[in-house]
Amino acid sequence: MNKLWGGRFINQIDFDIELYLNSFNIDKYLFNYEIKVISSYIKSLFLSNYINNLEKKKLTNSLYLIKKNFKNSNVEDIHSYLEKELIKYNGELGKKIYIAKSRNDQITTITKLMLLEEIKKINILLIFVRKSIISLAEKEYNFPLPGFTHLQIAQPITLGHYLLSWNEMFKRDHINLLNCKKNCLYAPIGAAALAGHNYKINRNIIKKILNFKNLTENSIDSVSDRDYIIFFSNFCNILITHLSRICEDLIIWSSNKFEFLKLSDLISSGSSIMPQKKNPDLFELIRSKTGRIFGNSINILTILKSQALSYNKDNQEDKESLFDNIYTIKNTLNCFRKCLPILKFNKKNMYFSSLENYSTATDMADYLVKKGLNFRNSHLIVGNCIKYCEKKKINFFNITLDELKYINILFEKDVFYCLSIEGSIKNKNNYGSTSPNQVIKSIQRAKFFLNNLILKFK
Repeated sequence: MNKLWGGRFINQIDFDIELYLNSFNIDKYLFNYEIKVISSYIKSLFLSNYINNLEKKKLTNSLYLIKKNFKNSNVEDIHSYLEKELIKYNGELGKKIYIAKSRNDQITTITKLMLLEEIKKINILLIFVRKSIISLAEKEYNFPLPGFTHLQIAQPITLGHYLLSWNEMFKRDHINLLNCKKNCLYAPIGAAALAGHNYKINRNIIKKILNFKNLTENSIDSVSDRDYIIFFSNFCNILITHLSRICEDLIIWSSNKFEFLKLSDLISSGSSIMPQKKNPDLFELIRSKTGRIFGNSINILTILKSQALSYNKDNQEDKESLFDNIYTIKNTLNCFRKCLPILKFNKKNMYFSSLENYSTATDMADYLVKKGLNFRNSHLIVGNCIKYCEKKKINFFNITLDELKYINILFEKDVFYCLSIEGSIKNKNNYGSTSPNQVIKSIQRAKFFLNNLILKFK
C-alpha cells in the first residue's frame, strides 16, 4: 500500500527505519476512538454537503465491519490502517473521508477521548476509596491512638481523625482529576496539520457529536499541545505519593514492633523460606509504584522540552507512558479499595502506645497557660516534670499531685483529666481537630463535599 505521504518520494524507506517509525502497535489501543472520530467526521461531511446521504450510510456501515474485523497489521499507524480499510470497502469514496483532516489533529482528538473515558473509570474508583475511608472513620471516630511526628509518639489522636486525613489527600486528588477532565474537553479536530483548513466544515458539529464542551482556539497549539497529558501525569504523581505515604504507615503499623494492624490473608503473602512470615506485599508494591509513575512524568516532560512549534514526530512517544499511568493507577486504586474494608486494627496496642512518651505533655503546658502562665514558661515547667518522671522511671499517669505541686504550685487535681488520653482528645474541640465531636462534624462535611464533587463529574 502507498503511504499517506508517499506522492513526492522516489525511493522506499529503509525497512528497519520504517519499523522504528511505525506506531501501529501502540496506536491500536486507540482504534475504537479512531472509529468514533471518523464516524462523527462522516456526519459532519454530510451536513456540510461534501458527501450525500447514500455515501454517508455506505461509509458508516463499513466502519461497523472494519471495527468488527480489526486485526494487527504492518501499516504505519491506525490512521493508515483505517484509510486502507475504508478504501477496501468503499473504493474511491473511502478517500473522501480525509477532506480537511490531518493525522495531527486526529491523534490528539482520539487521545483526549480515550483519556476522558479512563478518567470516568478512575473517578468511580476514587469514589469507592473515599466512601470506604469515610465509612471506616465513622466506625472508629472516637478510638484513641498515638499521633506521630518524626516517627515518634507526639500526641493522642482518634483513629477516625487519622483516617479522615487520608480522605483529605484523596479529596485534593479528586479535584485534580476533575481539572484533568476539564482540560480534555477542548476539541482540536479541525485544526488539520497546523493551520486549519480551506473547507466549509463547522468544527462545532464534530465537537457536539463527540461531546466535547469547547473548541481549541489556536490551530498551531491544537496539534502540538500535550498539556492534558502532563496534567494527568501530575495527578498520577500526587495520587501515588499519597498512596505511598499511607502504605508506609500501614507497613509500619503491621510490623512486630508496632502491631497496630493485623494483616488479612486476603492482602498479604508469605516467605518461601520462613514459615512464620506474613508480609505486607500489597502495601510495599503500591509504595514502589511511585518510581514507575514518576518516570512516566519525566518521559512526557522530556518529550515536550525543546520541541519547536507545532507538531513533531516526538509526540508519537507520548502514549506508552500515558497508557502505563492509566493502567497502573486503575489497578492500584482497585487493589487499595479492596483492602480498606478488611483492615483489622489492634485497638489495645494503639491505646497503650498512646500512653507512652509523655504524649499529653502539651496538654499539661496548656493547663498551666490557663492558670495564668505564658506558654514558654509552661513549656519549661513541663520539661522539668518529664525530667523528674524519667529520673523516677514513672509516667504522667503514675505521678502524684504532691509531686506535681513540688514542681509548681499551680497544679491542682483537675490536671489529671487534662493528662488523660480521653481528656487530651476531648479538649481538642476546635474546627478540624481530633476530638470525637469534631470528627463527627468532619465526617458530615466529607460526605457533603464528596457528593458535591460527584455531581461536578456528571
